[in-house]
Amino acid sequence: MPLLLAAFQYRFNRDVDALARHIIDSVTLGWYTPGTDLLDGAPPSLVTELTDGMEFSSMPLDNFLITTDGSPPTRALNSATTPPTGPSECRHR
Repeated sequence: MPLLLAAFQYRFNRDVDALARHIIDSVTLGWYTPGTDLLDGAPPSLVTELTDGMEFSSMPLDNFLITTDGSPPTRALNSATTPPTGPSECRHR
C-alpha cells in the first residue's frame, strides 16, 4: 500500500484517473508484482525507505500465464459481474 500511495502522490501527481489507467487499464490481466518504477518522481529518501534501496520493474501477470492453445491471455468481461452503469440497470428484485 505505501508503494501505491507514493505512486499516486509523486508519479501520477494525485491524479486518480491516471493511476487507475496505469494500474487497471494498461494490463491485460493484472500485475505479478508492482515495481519501483511506480516511484518515479518520488524523493530519493522515500524511495530508499520504501524499497531498502532495491530497484525492480513492475511485471504484468500476462507474462506468466500460458493458455492451453498457446494464444495470448485475454481479459474476460462477464456482464453478470459488471456493476450497473445507469438507472435502468439498478432495479430492485
